[in-house]
Amino acid sequence: MDNQKRVIIGHTLGAFGYGLVGVIIFSWGSSYFKERLLYNVPRILSPVFDIFGNIGLAIGMLVLGGGLIYYGFTQWKIAWEKTNLYWIIAVPALVVGIALANINFSSQTAEEIMEQINQDRETQMEELRNMGELSFRNAAIDEHVAKYNAIYERFEQSVKDNDKAAIQKSEDEFFAWATDEAFGAVVQALNTTQFQEWARYNAKLSVQWNDLRMKSRENQ
Repeated sequence: MDNQKRVIIGHTLGAFGYGLVGVIIFSWGSSYFKERLLYNVPRILSPVFDIFGNIGLAIGMLVLGGGLIYYGFTQWKIAWEKTNLYWIIAVPALVVGIALANINFSSQTAEEIMEQINQDRETQMEELRNMGELSFRNAAIDEHVAKYNAIYERFEQSVKDNDKAAIQKSEDEFFAWATDEAFGAVVQALNTTQFQEWARYNAKLSVQWNDLRMKSRENQ
């Protein structure tokens, strides 16, 4: 009797598990006929999405979700004679899932959302540009920043002179500076607060360098 109960419980849990996953995938798929900013793509459907885009993904997810829902039903039939109970639970769940997946909880359009993301990014970059000099009280970091400043000064002069060879040399020096393995070990030894401070300051230096890089390309 105990073994029979375990079998029933196992198949019931399996039925609910497959059915729930199927409902989620089917619901998401029903909302992908319209273009979206983000897609939750099951790995098995990645090639379909790459080739056929959002429409192919939507159809694929409907087929996959429906298949999982039906497979959950087959597990339910093994354990229970009242098969209608499965659909009494699954159908309302599917209706609710589709409704939630297709409701736009935001009044913003995709273009407005992208514009807001770009504005937020520009604001963050401007904050980095306006960041003052920091004193880390760490000899290795101070030396690393001093190396950057020397490379940046040479880069700045090469941009003013529009010296392409010197510009490329500065770019190579900057790449070597940014990928210095010895300094990487120093960063790993920092505590959380120090690491956060350095990461933010390093972002400032990268933005500063990229701004000058863009200027050099405009002069070409």
